[in-house]
Order: sequence, then C-alpha cells, then structure tokens
Amino acid sequence: MNIKDIDLNLLVVFDSVMRERNITMAARRLGLSQPALSNALSRLRRTLGDPLFVRTGHGMEPTPYAERLAGPIRQARGLIDDALSVRTAFEPAKSNRIFTFYMTDIGEVVMLPSILRYLQKEAPQIGVKVLRIPQFGVHKAMATGEVDLAVGLFPTLQTSFFEQALYRDNFVCIARRDHPLIGSSITEKQFSTIPHILVASTGTGHDVIIEHVMAEQQVKRSVALTVPDFVVLPTIVGQTDLIVTIPARAARSFPNPNIKSLKPPIKFPDIEVKQHWHERFHHDPANKWMRNVIARLFKA
Repeated sequence: MNIKDIDLNLLVVFDSVMRERNITMAARRLGLSQPALSNALSRLRRTLGDPLFVRTGHGMEPTPYAERLAGPIRQARGLIDDALSVRTAFEPAKSNRIFTFYMTDIGEVVMLPSILRYLQKEAPQIGVKVLRIPQFGVHKAMATGEVDLAVGLFPTLQTSFFEQALYRDNFVCIARRDHPLIGSSITEKQFSTIPHILVASTGTGHDVIIEHVMAEQQVKRSVALTVPDFVVLPTIVGQTDLIVTIPARAARSFPNPNIKSLKPPIKFPDIEVKQHWHERFHHDPANKWMRNVIARLFKA
C-alpha cells in the first residue's frame, strides 16, 4: 500500500480513537460529530482491510494490526502537528479541545473547582480529563501529547521537561477530633507509637519526602494501613484512632468536622507544587494558554 492511497485525515481519526478508546470522546477531541467520525473510521477500515477497533465492555479495543500502527502514526502526527502549530493561534473561547492532566485525587479536590469555574466563564466549550498517575509510561504519554500537563509533585520529570513552581505547602498531621490520646498537639512519642496511614500515591513524592526526613531524624512510625489515594482519609481518620501526615492544603480541603490538623512534632520541609510539560509542547499555543491559566489561578 502506498501513502498516496490513504487520506491522511483518516490517520488523525485513527490516532484519536486509539487514545480515547471511545468513539464519542474521540469525536469530541477532533470537533466532529459521532456519525462523521464513525464514517471516517469505516473508510479507513475498508482502505486497510482490517477492523482496527472492536467494541467491548471496556471500550473500543484495538486489533493487533492497529496496535502495530499506533506508534508510528502517533509519532508522525506529532511531527506534523509540531510543524504546523508554530504560528497557529489558539482561541480558547471558540475551542472545544479536551485538556488532559496527570493529577492525584487530592490535586483534583484542591485544583479542579477553580480550573472549571475559570473555564466555564472564559472558555465554556473546553473540557478537562484527569488521569490517574501510572507506575510506568508517564514520560511517553506526555512526550506524545496524550497528556498535556502534570500538576503536583513529580520528582521524576526532569530531562526533556519544563516545570513552573506554583505554590509551597507544608505537612500537617490529621487525627480524629476526639482522639483518646491526642489533644491540641502531638508529641514525638505519640507520633511514633500511634498507628499511621501511609498514602502511597504512584508517581508523586509525598511518601518519599516523609520517609526520608524520618530516616534522617531517626524517627520511626507504625504503619497500620497503606492506601493509594487521599480521598479516603477523612472517613478513615474520622472513625478510627489512626493518624496520617499529609500536605496542609489537602487537610483543609476535607469537609469532615470530625478531624483536626496538628503541627507535626518533627520538622518536615515545605513542598513545592509545580506544573510540568514536555519540551515538545513548550511553544504549542494551546498548551501555553492552559499553563498560563494554571499559573494565574495557583501561582503564589
């Protein structure tokens, strides 16, 4: 098969369906109607002689042939997008683009309300998609444009990435308000002996910072529960005698009146929350616009 036999616009459709695994979401990403995208996908299937995607209970799953095509097509599209977007203006008020973020669940609670209020006022057709941070593949997803920005603590995003500091935060301990052993403050002995919750959130540095400082100061703690997310903390802390050390903004976002925040008995360094983007999209007008929105909303 020769490249001249294929409508290159169909490869853009292929890439969007591969990213979204959903016809409706892929159509929205491209600004097409669902029937128009389905028709384009049918044309590509006929041209290539392969179903490409099969509808399952988990969405549109690619065939083996589609999986072999995905990498080269995405790389080629990225090169073309880079070449064509250098002088392309981005009009947020008219755009229906979906921006994709890597963000922890607590980042969602702290940041998403402000971001969505701004978008509803200034760019009401723009959508936001938040992905959980995977153990592997963060660099590749951002290099290909599958994810636009990573916001939070991402200590591994260094080479090939830009970053911008947004705000500083400190650590606090939270406990049940009527905790039988803890009053208005917590001692180092209580910190060491009362069972803790450990938040092991993939891809971020919260737990690493805490463990490093405790090792330096030779302070030990008893971990009774390890969870992957922050949002379960107010329920568990409010109903048990467990305690947890988390960023202060996270603690303030919890609406549970049955928990209290306490200054840790050992000194933790402040953390710096940043936004990160791949160097390929440093000059991309849409990415730059969203970075400016985030900075306007959260930069101290």
